[in-house]
This record gives sequence, structure tokens and C-alpha cells, in this order.
Amino acid sequence: MKEWIKTGLSWGFMMFLVMTIFFPLYDGEEITLKRILVGALVWGVGGLFFGYTMNINLNKKD
Repeated sequence: MKEWIKTGLSWGFMMFLVMTIFFPLYDGEEITLKRILVGALVWGVGGLFFGYTMNINLNKKD
């Protein structure tokens, strides 16, 4: 697997845990299946975008 995909999905997973699980638990909000599914989709796509843009920026030749 390409390194940027691993990096992006790792970042997305950590953001998913923090934003979809930890913060709502801390605030006393209910965690629903819909919230988990939407969070997984959003942070999965966001993580891939993050990994891809980091790959482009790090491999850019001046």
C-alpha cells in the first residue's frame, strides 16, 4: 500500500476517535450509529485528502 494512504487513514482514524467518540463522550452527548457512520465517512475521506496533499507537498521539487 502506498505510504500516503497509510498516513492519511491513520490521521483520519485518530481524528474520527477524537471528534466522533471522545469529545461527545466528554460533553455528555449521545453517540448514535448515524453519527459513527457519518464520522467514519467524513474522516476517512478527509484522511485520504490529508495524506494525498501531504504527499504532494513533501515530494514537491522547488
